[in-house]
Amino acid sequence: MGAHGALLLALLLARAGLGKPEMYGPGGGKYFTTTEDYDHEITGLRVSVGLLLVKSVQVKLGDTWDVKQGASGGNTQEVTLQPGEYITKVFVAFQTFLRGMVLYTSKDRTFYFGKLDGQIFSVYPSQEGQVLVGIYGQYGLLGIKSIGFEWNYPLEEPTTEPPVTVT
Repeated sequence: MGAHGALLLALLLARAGLGKPEMYGPGGGKYFTTTEDYDHEITGLRVSVGLLLVKSVQVKLGDTWDVKQGASGGNTQEVTLQPGEYITKVFVAFQTFLRGMVLYTSKDRTFYFGKLDGQIFSVYPSQEGQVLVGIYGQYGLLGIKSIGFEWNYPLEEPTTEPPVTVT
């Protein structure tokens, strides 16, 4: 692992608040992480699937698509979340690579990517009310080899009501 990889690994460890970030899958390959953004929620997700495995993921933060993370190629499926909708739980399926993913949202919508076969993990936040705010993991030439999810509380909505003044 080069200096860049070691730096990214240190960032992932610090970001997850753990000695070792929780990742699902066999691992190996290059590390990736979505951009940390304290001003925008995840508003969409693109997942590319090909050769029976998940090749890449890309999150939309506010109105802007983040960098695509993972291998190139595959057919891309895009999901747009509704205002106030959040990803609250994820199922992932692995063999040697990530084979499939299912996303569950706060508005009872479900999105399927790839196939749910192999070893299946159910991933959800440790605290009630937390939502998906980031994705990290490792990928190889063919696709994603491990994946982890960062959870946090949604951003507070700005109030539109004027402050109450006491006279």
